[in-house]
Amino acid sequence: MLKRLLIVGGFLVLSGLAFGCLYMMNSKSIDKVAKSANDVKIVQSTDVEFVYKKDSLKDDCAKDDMVFCAIERAVKCTINPDMEICDRESIPSFILGKVEDDIRPNEIGFNIVKIKPVEGGRDISVYTKSQCDASWFGLCNGTVIYLLSPSNDAWKVVNIYALEE
Repeated sequence: MLKRLLIVGGFLVLSGLAFGCLYMMNSKSIDKVAKSANDVKIVQSTDVEFVYKKDSLKDDCAKDDMVFCAIERAVKCTINPDMEICDRESIPSFILGKVEDDIRPNEIGFNIVKIKPVEGGRDISVYTKSQCDASWFGLCNGTVIYLLSPSNDAWKVVNIYALEE
């Protein structure tokens, strides 16, 4: 009987240690991403405009910046949701929805105006000046705001808003 108790107790201790290690590793990677948002806080507007056209899209990111890459992925998937990089885990699912071809844009351009943290959380809002060649539910012309959340060691776009001008 004592032997069984020792075996069960040892198993529980090892299981607890394993789950504790997994929890700590996961929280550290999210903290690493969240700290990068606090370093950025506010970015001033730049004159650099990034333009994406349906016939020249590539899967790789144009810059070595996790926030930029998350927005770029959302833009590319808005234009062509059949790309390999487009999945429901990293962009809002409405982007992947089937719509008529004349509604979906063939070209989108944007420049980042500012990045600011959302109060009370780890999310950030990225303000852009955008333009496109379609209406796309009003989400690609004017001031478009991308709401990003930390996801593993990267950022993902969780929602998109537009300001009425």
